[in-house]
Amino acid sequence: MSDGPPTAKPESNIYTILVILAAAMLLGSTIYLGMRSQVLFGTWNPF
Repeated sequence: MSDGPPTAKPESNIYTILVILAAAMLLGSTIYLGMRSQVLFGTWNPF
């Protein structure tokens, strides 16, 4: 019997898909925040 951890391949890449989706949503919200700040404050930096 092996002393190492079991090496089973995952059946799907659901976590990879979730990470990509989260990164895309973060990028989209950052772009939206910059556009909205430009409209409200006249600059992309709200500070």
